[in-house]
Amino acid sequence: MLASLTQSPQTPVVISRCVQAAAPSKPSQLYPTAGSSPSAFPQRQTWVFKSKELMVKASSAVPEGSLVYVREGSNAFLRTPTGWSRLLVPGAMGIPSPSQHRQGLTPSRKGGAETSIPPCHPQLRLAALNVPLSGDMSGIRGADLQCYRQSQEAGLYGTFRAFLSSPTQHLVSIVKRTDRTLPIVNLKGQLLAKSWSSLFGGQSGAALQGPIYSFNGRNILLDPLWPRRLAWHGSTPRGGHARRWDCQGWRSSGTAEGVATALGEGRLLAGQRHNCSTPLAVLCIEVAFPYRHMW
Repeated sequence: MLASLTQSPQTPVVISRCVQAAAPSKPSQLYPTAGSSPSAFPQRQTWVFKSKELMVKASSAVPEGSLVYVREGSNAFLRTPTGWSRLLVPGAMGIPSPSQHRQGLTPSRKGGAETSIPPCHPQLRLAALNVPLSGDMSGIRGADLQCYRQSQEAGLYGTFRAFLSSPTQHLVSIVKRTDRTLPIVNLKGQLLAKSWSSLFGGQSGAALQGPIYSFNGRNILLDPLWPRRLAWHGSTPRGGHARRWDCQGWRSSGTAEGVATALGEGRLLAGQRHNCSTPLAVLCIEVAFPYRHMW
């Protein structure tokens, strides 16, 4: 059962992705019979490497489906048919000392806040491009390409698209219907909104609650590179295309205007028009997930 999502003013809600293996229905699924082919039952296990370079060199010896821990950087990877997929680990739990085990003591927590293991839950990650952009992004496909490239460079193997409406797409439609009830989180797993659909309620649309990070790890609500704290979206409050207010299809940095919103202030899509020559934040939303069948 999935844990319910609640947010405390003291402790941000953190949602992690995790893999749960189903119990085999027959013993033969774990233990090959005498006449079975060895290649049909590759040995999957946990591997530990000193560095990522050593892991890559040993790729041919690591069976598909194996879990690898790299000490340098404390990263975890999953061996896939095409290479390696980095697993995001939001945080570590401290190991109590033996004396704490014997005496039944637990570390004190500041302000009485409870610390628990983050629940397993599919999610939509929201990030920002590494620099603010004017309204000329070479069209919606140019903006999508920048989201894709920067997410890949950051080691995020989902598919990210620009948080923008255009003449060819409504913002609300870029996430599949089956995924619109998933929570939205930042790159550190902190909850930003209850769901994708909650952002498009018109006058009752939700705001993003929490920090937004760029693909290179900057908090765009605090970093001086984003002095205006505004983000382009070119949308109506219900996620449709705001005609004439999309910097001419995101190809103009001149006198045209586009709709942008003040981040951290009220409804996300309650924006105002801004000159397209102004560099503002561009958000990217995850729309496809690697290994979704494993969640």
